[in-house]
Amino acid sequence: MPLFAAMGAVCTVLDYSEKQIASERMVAEREGYEIRAVRADMTRPLPFEDGEFDLIFHPVSNCYVQDVRPIWRECFRVLAPGGRLLAGLDNGFNYVVDDGEERVIHGLPFNPLRDPSLIPADELADWGMQFSHTLDEQIRGQIQAGFSLLDLYEDTNGKGRLHELGIPTFWATCAEKPQA
Repeated sequence: MPLFAAMGAVCTVLDYSEKQIASERMVAEREGYEIRAVRADMTRPLPFEDGEFDLIFHPVSNCYVQDVRPIWRECFRVLAPGGRLLAGLDNGFNYVVDDGEERVIHGLPFNPLRDPSLIPADELADWGMQFSHTLDEQIRGQIQAGFSLLDLYEDTNGKGRLHELGIPTFWATCAEKPQA
């Protein structure tokens, strides 16, 4: 949000975590910009009007929800015609390897609701419950919601063995809601 605000954007942040909302407000106050912080669950209808936004920056957060398709439909609804969705997406590869990124130890989909052994209790507090998603769910889901895909980017973790091997673990998309 600080970068968008510095460029003159009127910013709204949505998060389920009260701790994250407090952090967003603290940074905004410290850096001297205004922000509307909304605590809400992205798996439910968003508390915004149809066509309220020109841009949605959706960082890698789908990993915290089991079903992403309703999120894409809500993003489409709250964007104005011609509005853009910038979405960061985990491609699931981080879920299949061990912590040292040496061995494949899990299959996909990674879903702790189907297999509770996938998330050790000592990690749940720090990382929350996470889920993998397919290309079909993530990118085709945007297209099915009505978006036109404009661009796609792949990236690595930035460090570690997967990065050293050049294995992409993330995608980013730029999608647009058609003018009408």
